[in-house]
Amino acid sequence: MSSGLDFQYKIEERVQAKGWDTFPEQSYIDDVELKPRDNDFIAIQEGTRTNPRGNQIALVVECKYLPSDVSVHMRPNPNQEDAYFLDGYSKIDLFRDKSRFHIFNAPKVATNIIKDSDKKDNLGSAIIQAIKALLYFRGSGRKLHAKGLFYPVVVYGGPGKIVDQDGTPLDNFLYYRSYEWKEPHSQDRAVTRYLYVDVIRENDLEHYLDDIFLPERNVVIGHDAFREMIARRDNIDRQFRRQQNPGR
Repeated sequence: MSSGLDFQYKIEERVQAKGWDTFPEQSYIDDVELKPRDNDFIAIQEGTRTNPRGNQIALVVECKYLPSDVSVHMRPNPNQEDAYFLDGYSKIDLFRDKSRFHIFNAPKVATNIIKDSDKKDNLGSAIIQAIKALLYFRGSGRKLHAKGLFYPVVVYGGPGKIVDQDGTPLDNFLYYRSYEWKEPHSQDRAVTRYLYVDVIRENDLEHYLDDIFLPERNVVIGHDAFREMIARRDNIDRQFRRQQNPGR
């Protein structure tokens, strides 16, 4: 496997092959340095348009070729509902059965990279880039300004392995952190967001696309469609009652 851009392009091609529309090297503004940066690619599937902002499932992807091993610190999963990046749906109803969502099925999450002082933190920088790009693209009128489900994702490959603080090998895991996002060039105060980032070994990419992301999308959209059906039925019932009792 070659490094750098070749790895990124191969990952994007594999996502495309699964029916996603991809948008490579989308520019965003770093909220700290206020400089433009490029995200590796965004992958989108459009759902039924149930409101003016549309309906999307989107992956904000950073690809990272790891030349050497990386250690991460794992801790119990806080099961933070707000860190599941879902907009426009009722989390109260959806999360009554949390077993349908992979973020709640992970017993542990990574919370920081254990970095040697003489090594560059390639994995940590990719995680932060995915977070910043997602938060920027969610801004009004931007690429992901829609109702939907959004996943920040890092896909890694290369000879480097990832292990936890005890030396146990990890393939795929969730990285959890809070981030104080401040809209670039805005006078508004920073807003703290909690996020889960999926860190995926490249060999398992298709598994995530087929067995995790799309089934969760189907749960969310199916729930939305059910709510709409109930709302339409209730509206029909109200109209019928008004016709039967015109004086009321």
